[in-house]
Amino acid sequence: MADALRRDSHDLALRLACLTARGPTPAPIERPVRAMGLRFPSPLGIAAGFDRHGRLGRCAGALGFGCNEIGSIDLATTSELAFPPQQAGSARLGLNLNIDPACSLAALCSGLNRAWPLADYLMLNLINPASAALLDEEQRPLLRQILAGLRAQQRLLDQQGRRVPLAVKLRCLAGQVPLALAELLLELGYDGLLAAHDPGPPATAQRYRAWQNATQQEQACAQIEQLRRLCGGQLALLSVGGIQSAEHLDARLAAGAELVQVHSVLLHGGPWQAPHLLAG
Repeated sequence: MADALRRDSHDLALRLACLTARGPTPAPIERPVRAMGLRFPSPLGIAAGFDRHGRLGRCAGALGFGCNEIGSIDLATTSELAFPPQQAGSARLGLNLNIDPACSLAALCSGLNRAWPLADYLMLNLINPASAALLDEEQRPLLRQILAGLRAQQRLLDQQGRRVPLAVKLRCLAGQVPLALAELLLELGYDGLLAAHDPGPPATAQRYRAWQNATQQEQACAQIEQLRRLCGGQLALLSVGGIQSAEHLDARLAAGAELVQVHSVLLHGGPWQAPHLLAG
């Protein structure tokens, strides 16, 4: 029952977002930023999972969002890349891609080729259950092989004249800041790291309320600061998890995040949250 209610709430929020974005909307607040070599209309983005099939797509820009991350979808699966991502709109489009460790590197690189023309940036999701097995210590050589292979494929695709940044999403919890993995991304020359300061689904109302605790917000900022000290300006930092106010957003940016994503606030507060969050 709880899962069905969450699905209904999500579907309603997405429908409202699509209707609002395609109707008469106020001019969005302009807070342009550059990250991963791209210009974003604002530092606020929509996290993967909200617009999984690209129904809102680039139209999220009309709501004030600088980017909208579609998915998650399986990197090696072609049928799931059938969404329509080319709507008019100012929001940058990201693709959130799961990596199945059972797939060959050749199949994953083929998936990268298919995803390449569909988005402005690609996000390899290492917190999805299908991908998380790669984070086990004994799987670390395989993870390195896959990340190195996909980075090499990105370099080949870059030669076609259109550069699409490649980033990685990692869990970032208390006492579990992924510094070793960040060092690997730096070594391989990745463009960005998305720090997820949340234990994962289901996104319950209790967890949403818990993020109103200043201590949790400060902890997320401290994690971003730690990653920024390690990465300097060589790796763009993105942050997702718990953003509910303009103060929360500005604190993550001040800590060193260049882009910040939201999800639950859209479910609880509606699709018109961006101007309030950006007003700080």
